[in-house]
Amino acid sequence: MQSNSWVSYKRFFKVINLFISIFWSFYSLKIKALWHGEGWKETRRTELYYSEARRFRNTAVEMGGLLIKLGQFLSTRVDILPQSTTRELAGLQDEVPPVNYQDICQVIADEFGQPLTEIYSELEEIPQASASLGQVHKAKLHDGQLVAVKVLRPGIEKLIEIDLRAIQQVIRLLKWFTNWEQWVDFDAIYREFADTLREEMNYIQEGKNAETIALNSIQDPELIVPRIHWGYTRQRVLTMEFMQGMKVTDYGELEKAGVNKPKLARKLLEIYVKQILVDGFFHADPHPGNLFIDPDGKVIMIDFGMVGTIDPELRDTLIKMVLAMVGRDHQQVVYYLQQVGFVHRDANNEMLAKAIGLFLEQILGTGLSLRDDDMVALLEDLEELLYEQPFQIPAKFTFMGRALGTLYGLCVGLDKDISFLDAAKPYLKQFMPEEARPWTIIKEKGTALGTAMIEVPPLLEKVLRRAEGGNLELKLPLRNLEEAIEKNTQASHAIAWGIVFGTALLSSVYLYTHHFIIEARWALAGSFFIFLILLRKTRPRGNRRILKHPEGIPKSRHN
Repeated sequence: MQSNSWVSYKRFFKVINLFISIFWSFYSLKIKALWHGEGWKETRRTELYYSEARRFRNTAVEMGGLLIKLGQFLSTRVDILPQSTTRELAGLQDEVPPVNYQDICQVIADEFGQPLTEIYSELEEIPQASASLGQVHKAKLHDGQLVAVKVLRPGIEKLIEIDLRAIQQVIRLLKWFTNWEQWVDFDAIYREFADTLREEMNYIQEGKNAETIALNSIQDPELIVPRIHWGYTRQRVLTMEFMQGMKVTDYGELEKAGVNKPKLARKLLEIYVKQILVDGFFHADPHPGNLFIDPDGKVIMIDFGMVGTIDPELRDTLIKMVLAMVGRDHQQVVYYLQQVGFVHRDANNEMLAKAIGLFLEQILGTGLSLRDDDMVALLEDLEELLYEQPFQIPAKFTFMGRALGTLYGLCVGLDKDISFLDAAKPYLKQFMPEEARPWTIIKEKGTALGTAMIEVPPLLEKVLRRAEGGNLELKLPLRNLEEAIEKNTQASHAIAWGIVFGTALLSSVYLYTHHFIIEARWALAGSFFIFLILLRKTRPRGNRRILKHPEGIPKSRHN
């Protein structure tokens, strides 16, 4: 019993140490750059993207569990991570070590309460796929049907709980040493992630999810969902129709089979537009191991353990927002972002509309023809905007954002010139709610214009009369002054604590050189504690929201 506890504690601290080490390796560049030459910081950061990705990958393969799922997700984020990182993590899609065959047979026998030979006439020893939570074996039923049997890894439930506790501790540390919680509600995301993972380890629920997706897609002949064999399915064992296809990222095989990759990218986009905006129930884990293509170019979708749901009211708002994006109505996009909770009501709408217009065209549209100097200026302005404006990410969008981010990476891989806005346009018209149709919009705009024509003249007269009487007041924001005061106060605190830190550090050196070893160690420990306080005091505070990623993360897919 003590041995099991020790193994659990060891795993717990190993996960925490991995994340802290990676965070520190990038964060410490600010300090190390002080005694290196110009250009060293950027060169070293580029090296770290590869070396830290390799360290994460090796640790994930060694430990399994939650780390593999996280690495698989990051490997598809070609829009925010450089190729050196995504290429290194991509191996996690196929690199999960399989569970011993005898252990898999034991899980199946325990779930059904009978010998394996009474359940399947054949069960191949070598798995078809090995994933972070389970693995899939090809089998044959006694009536001759070929099936795929998905079996939960023995003891995986306990490993996931240990990893979740470790991630929870990492979140506490991030909230203490950074102000990223002003950008993301880490606690809400953690709760949703933990609940989804626990549901993903219930294969009965996964079978129900698969049938829901299949029923919603019954009119789409180009999307294939394997049939579930309920008589051979239990909580830890899922039996489904066996299907074969090419991995969606196997570009060479796709070309040999004559599959049109740009058309396939648009088909994937169509599938997810419908699932999210029409069905309100979507496959939330579209990584390359879960999407296959048959020789006719049809999409085979598997693994429905992770799904997302959207209520009808929110779905209608999202449809209107996407239609506004397609129509390049950026003011309306800002309005709907406020409606769903991404932007606070006090945001600078005009500035946001301009930034969103540039972002949508550059990332999701056909792109802009900008000179290098103009692009640098654009990114600087966008960074300042994101720093200033009160953005946030509601927890309910965590898994939809994850799915769309993964889908984005897949579509760009299939067609680097894809315009998401233009590609989505044909599919959106059939999903358009009544209030978003052209005649309804014209009616609403006409009503608003008529109201304005009635209300504006009296308001204008009132303003002119106040100006004539000298009673017109102008309110100017004191935000810049308040920020300057805040920065000065913060700098004063940093200087004070810096002096204390320097004094403590010099004291420890003095004591050590005079052979007061114990006292020197205590002084050194005290200086380290003061250094942590100094980091806390020098980070940005208040209501300003930092939306950029940790230093060094690229802001576009052009790495």
